[in-house]
Amino acid sequence: MRETILVDEGVYAKGEAVFRGAADVHCVKVPAAEAALSAAVAEHGARAVIVGTKPYTGPLYEALAKKAGALIARFGVGHDSINKDLARRHGIIVTNTPGVLDVSVAEHAIGLLCCLARHIAATHTDMRAGKFAPQTGLELHGKTLGILGFGNIGRRVAAIAHFGLGMEVLACDQMAAPANLAALGAARYTNDAEELFRQSDAISIHLPALASTQKFINAARLAWLKPAALLINTARGAVLDEVALFDALAAGRLAGAALDVFEREPYVPTEPDKDLRTLGNVVLTPHIGSNTREANARMAAGALANVCHFLAGRLELLNRVDGG
Repeated sequence: MRETILVDEGVYAKGEAVFRGAADVHCVKVPAAEAALSAAVAEHGARAVIVGTKPYTGPLYEALAKKAGALIARFGVGHDSINKDLARRHGIIVTNTPGVLDVSVAEHAIGLLCCLARHIAATHTDMRAGKFAPQTGLELHGKTLGILGFGNIGRRVAAIAHFGLGMEVLACDQMAAPANLAALGAARYTNDAEELFRQSDAISIHLPALASTQKFINAARLAWLKPAALLINTARGAVLDEVALFDALAAGRLAGAALDVFEREPYVPTEPDKDLRTLGNVVLTPHIGSNTREANARMAAGALANVCHFLAGRLELLNRVDGG
């Protein structure tokens, strides 16, 4: 008899074909809310759950801890919504699906950049309101794109920007410069964030959400940007101070910003009178960077692979993010 695996209903909808076709396990769709998910763990006797971005703070870990070994499999790459300390304390393994969404997020970052540069969202809104009001845009060719965080997604953005759009790419990360920098599409590399901010015409953020990156893009660093610069964030909302961003945009110290991720999701302004939705030089999308048919299928397959390896006792094959 196949073992029952619980899948967050939002995740299930994205990877339904993969989950329905699972041969080794029986995937059951359940609510994502922690209380309901925890109750379902007890009801089904489940040892493994597949979850999305919703944060889990306590009851889920307690429910899973009653099993002889348990797994929380993240459908995606970022795992800041899972409390790894609690997981370790309760003997729960946590996994993710690295590499599966690189293409989708990179393409979305470039799409947002183009949208800002040519005022696509603003003029589209005007057209739908019956206004024919052209705005002068900006060519990206020859401009400097700063990549803050030069991991796999940042490198894909660099390649598209340089080889596809003719941009000069300046990459920034804490690691040593990769040997094949030019082949990756980056002309220059730095470990100095200030250099990146001051020299870039646009910046695409690709930082992970860590204690050290919490509100890394703050008022002081935003002040380093050129007034005509554009800012793109498809990484994590926690790395950007949204109040500082609002102030910079409203004061004209920054030309535009496009965000796919937010400090709180669904988006709620940190301060009610500093709502990014009220600004004309902002483009906002509801965390859809990784939400493509192709990436969803890869994430579903990756999460299921982690579950099956866990159930088979092949822990060495897991994509663990719990420090184990």
